Amino acid sequence: MATVTTYLLRFRGPLHVAERGVGIEETAEFVHSDTLFSALCSVVRLGWGESELERFLAPFRAGEPPFLVSSAFPFAGPVRFLPKPQLALPSPPPDDARKRLRQTRWVSFGLFQAWLSGQLPGDAFTPEAFLPAVAAWLLPSEHRALPRSFTRDGIPLWARDVVPRVAVDRVTSASQVFRSGRLRFGPESGLFVLVEWRDASWRPLVETALAELGQLGLGGLRSTGHGQFTFELGEEIDVPEQEQPVGLVTLSLYAPTRHELAAGVLGPAARYDLVLRGGWIASPDGSSYRRRELRMISEGSLVAQPPGTTVRGQLVDVTPEVMRTVHPVYRYGFAFAVPVGPKE
Repeated sequence: MATVTTYLLRFRGPLHVAERGVGIEETAEFVHSDTLFSALCSVVRLGWGESELERFLAPFRAGEPPFLVSSAFPFAGPVRFLPKPQLALPSPPPDDARKRLRQTRWVSFGLFQAWLSGQLPGDAFTPEAFLPAVAAWLLPSEHRALPRSFTRDGIPLWARDVVPRVAVDRVTSASQVFRSGRLRFGPESGLFVLVEWRDASWRPLVETALAELGQLGLGGLRSTGHGQFTFELGEEIDVPEQEQPVGLVTLSLYAPTRHELAAGVLGPAARYDLVLRGGWIASPDGSSYRRRELRMISEGSLVAQPPGTTVRGQLVDVTPEVMRTVHPVYRYGFAFAVPVGPKE
């Protein structure tokens, strides 16, 4: 039985997470697992030195990660939201719920469990179960547990907006107006991360690095106060292991190995989306360069579980040629996956 720890990130101000688009007008409403892992590596390098970072990365490079980290997803009060899984519903939805389901991006933890168990409650498709403003679907009982600031005062759980900013040329003092996107969280809302500990001896270092990351900030526009957070320990979850799962739902980005691809993890039974990951490198050893782009399996995808094959993923080398003599650059692609049994 695996032990999974929940960490709640409560942001002091807005958050900017870069999205592919024009300039910095776009921002995501969650943080991918590769971004979070890279940020932790940067903190380890800054706080403990290059030798400790090498020790930190060694088991991941060897394909034996001492812990697995999910992407950071929204929460509101006691309700946790996960990406909508690419699984068939246990029963056909009523006609009046089909449009709401097509627009849904998030499902609550309780609904996620009920979906995987194949037993959705009878009131799961009522209008009260949907939150159109954040494209979320939850159980009516969880709706009643949402923060009072939302249910009584109408304050959004989280929202994206675009704000104008001004850049001033240091030589000519000419000004240029541009716009940046940001994500704002309501009271008692934020992001949460799941960590599965395979070697608990790494836990003190990871938690200390997470606290330091909260001081430095996560995401972009950190020089203007974006991305700072406090973190707190959430619930511990015991995940029972299934002997013969027929598939896995990913809660992180996933970069399958050649062996896993040959075994059929993306075979006919899989349902998945691909996301193109690129971006800039923030390194203390030189100027910023772009990482090599990589296509990865997105969160919420269903991948097959071939007999005798472990779905694990890998740490992918995305070092640009211009940085080969400086240091390697990696992208975290290990799968944080939930098993789906034959009945589901």
